[in-house]
Amino acid sequence: MRKILLTLLIVRSVCTFSQGLDPMNTVIIDYDNPKKYEIGGLTVSGNEFTPTNVIILVTGLRAGQSVTVPGDDISQAIEKLWKQGRFSDIEVVITKTEGTKIFLNIIVSERPRLSKYSIKGLRKGETNNIRDEITLKKNQLITEDLINASRREIKAYFYEKGYYAVNTSFQREEDNEKPNYQVLRIDIDKGKKMKLQDVKFVGNQNIEDKKLRKLLKPKRMYKKFNPFASSKFVKETYEETKPLLLQKYSTLGYRDATLLYDSIVQVAEDRVELRIGVSEGRKYYFRNITWTGNTKYRTSLLDTLLSIKKGEVYDQSRLESKLFMSENGFDISSLYMDDGYLFFNVNPVEVLVEGDSIDLEMRIYEGKQATVNRVTIVGNDKTSDFVALRVIRTRPGDKFSRSDIQRSMRELSQLGFFDPEGLDVNPQPNPQNGTVDIEYKVTEKPSDQIEASGGWGGFGGFVGTLGLTLNNFSSRKIFKKGGWDPIPAGDGQKLSLRAQSNGPQFQGYNFSFTEPWLGGKKPNSLSVSLFHNVQSTFSFEKNRPKFTTSGITIGFGKQLKFPDDYFSFQSSVTYQRYGLNDWANFGAAELGFTNGIANNISFTNIIARNSTNHPIYPTEGSTFSASIQMTPPYSLLGSKKDFTDVNLSQQERYEWIELVKTKFSGQWFLGIGEGKRKLVISPAYRFGAVNQWNRDVGQSPFELFRVGGSGLSNFVLYGTDIISQRGFDEGRVSDPTRGQGSLPIFTKYTLEVRYPLTVGQSSTIFAQTFLEAGNAYNNFEEFNPFDVRRAGGLGVRLFLPMFGLLGVDYAWPMDPLPGQTGGQFHFFIGQQF
Repeated sequence: MRKILLTLLIVRSVCTFSQGLDPMNTVIIDYDNPKKYEIGGLTVSGNEFTPTNVIILVTGLRAGQSVTVPGDDISQAIEKLWKQGRFSDIEVVITKTEGTKIFLNIIVSERPRLSKYSIKGLRKGETNNIRDEITLKKNQLITEDLINASRREIKAYFYEKGYYAVNTSFQREEDNEKPNYQVLRIDIDKGKKMKLQDVKFVGNQNIEDKKLRKLLKPKRMYKKFNPFASSKFVKETYEETKPLLLQKYSTLGYRDATLLYDSIVQVAEDRVELRIGVSEGRKYYFRNITWTGNTKYRTSLLDTLLSIKKGEVYDQSRLESKLFMSENGFDISSLYMDDGYLFFNVNPVEVLVEGDSIDLEMRIYEGKQATVNRVTIVGNDKTSDFVALRVIRTRPGDKFSRSDIQRSMRELSQLGFFDPEGLDVNPQPNPQNGTVDIEYKVTEKPSDQIEASGGWGGFGGFVGTLGLTLNNFSSRKIFKKGGWDPIPAGDGQKLSLRAQSNGPQFQGYNFSFTEPWLGGKKPNSLSVSLFHNVQSTFSFEKNRPKFTTSGITIGFGKQLKFPDDYFSFQSSVTYQRYGLNDWANFGAAELGFTNGIANNISFTNIIARNSTNHPIYPTEGSTFSASIQMTPPYSLLGSKKDFTDVNLSQQERYEWIELVKTKFSGQWFLGIGEGKRKLVISPAYRFGAVNQWNRDVGQSPFELFRVGGSGLSNFVLYGTDIISQRGFDEGRVSDPTRGQGSLPIFTKYTLEVRYPLTVGQSSTIFAQTFLEAGNAYNNFEEFNPFDVRRAGGLGVRLFLPMFGLLGVDYAWPMDPLPGQTGGQFHFFIGQQF
């Protein structure tokens, strides 16, 4: 049809050659005897937007060219113009002839252009979404292809939303203000959303319908138990989950199972039904398994690692997991590759299928052990190479080890400078010389944090906070030219500055610096922190009542290799000075004196282990920490004070604080499911106790535990540890009456179930439900780990690189305190235990 139309148009053009001639210069066209002419000139008319020289260039005609009239030259020129899609009509006329020269005029009618368009039939939000989806732009040529493309884009958008009966109409209207411009009026009727009414299986005798339905998405309408599961039917979603049916059969030994048919039947205006036919076939079992080519490891060891016994159901996925890639690393490939056999390969061959039994021969190619040649890292635009390379476990000259690569990926993630979802590794084997180059790919993420907040501190009222934490700081670039971009960064050091105040009543200042690799060769850390807090009344007088706390801590940390290299050790020394000047306000009754000085020199040792796989949302591994903090036993070192004297003042008794403080915490993470979005069950336990060196001195009022609430407090007196316990007011568990007292012993249990809503570089959000129980005790005679106050609730956590981890929980107490009614909200900043 296109060729016929083109021929008719060409004939029309040729037949009108004489229409543009002067009557005295008429050319008679003899179609039986074509005549050759030389083009004397070319003109174009009717074009408004398309340049004349472009039109002439597209035709291929030029002045001086020899053409035959009538002939193919003019026909081909017209066809070339048609292919541009810009014109609705094309004519070629003869304007005049001079001997053998012919002058031609190309007359075109340009297609109308789009002035604007409107959409009706949808809600405002849907209209805006459609505008983002379709490719209509002002000044576009309006062609049938453009309209059809827009119709397809609209249909595809609603198809993804479950609307399968979308009707779209386009109406053109002339724009009276712009000649040769048109307005498109788009009317969309999306119809009703299609939902899945039911899924029916035929031929499944060994697996129940409900077990097969669980594998598919979407879920059945009216018969789904999960209120968050969608019954919106989108064919692409169904096609993505359909292979799971045969995978399920394969795990049960039905390796010949096939889907005979699957049909989608519309049973109502807005409902469809899936009908799936299954041929299960025979159920197979493992029988004899033999090994060939293994010289490094004996057959009995390989059999043990494979752990598949004769007579067990033939499960292809289990076989592949045991051979190639199991989550726990106990597979045949890991055994070889962790010992340098990078070129290792195992091929399971079915040597005999007899009845329902299958004999397998595992054909192994061990190859040579490979050594690491070069190790590089790419993508670290901010972090220095040596910061990333020093935590990588694969070193040039070492034997290749897949477990070392996996551990290196974990260590890069734990740095906190790179997006865990963007980490990748690219081993490049060199079989000729038995080496491998390893390239680690990272994606930088924001790691520094700014804090600008205000909160209500109970006793102190509103308190404003300003803080800056640089987690990837570089002190060596401070005085280096070009090192400020905009701050010195990239060496993995941590610098933190924080200030709090609500005026004269409270000011708090904190500074800390950590070098994680002191000397640059080993993961030995050095940290220094200083702090100064002033609490007073709302007065600016010089001698106003106040309580001051100042201190400095110097710490040293070391990565251990025993019992394994997840362990670390930290040791620190701290000096704190407490000063009271007519202090008779918050917590003064606990001390027993209002004027004087108390000094605290303590030594702390911590042993910890962290094997989690993700710094924000771990799905496996555990963390635990055990610490002991001790002061010198001044009263037992020849002190001249008589601590049995009842007349000895409290200020004299605690001038030099002495205590022994022990703490323990542990948390485990168990991920359930596949992929990145795993459900995580996380039990945790925490304990702390403060003892005295000398019973005659008595229990120190310093360094105790205050339990209850969110664990956030703007006023922390006397070195008190603030322990969160949701479902109760701040400090009310340890002091049910005032919420201000502290006790020397506490215990706490937590069970959380978490599910990620989104995990990515820009943010991580997860919801959680929890049970929590804990209590505080005066002494070990009262201590009872089962005498606890319980609570439960729901919450959500949001991690933003700039602000850290934020959260809100709603907790309901199961063992309410006297006078307590109902649950309460708790807000969190930072990681909470």
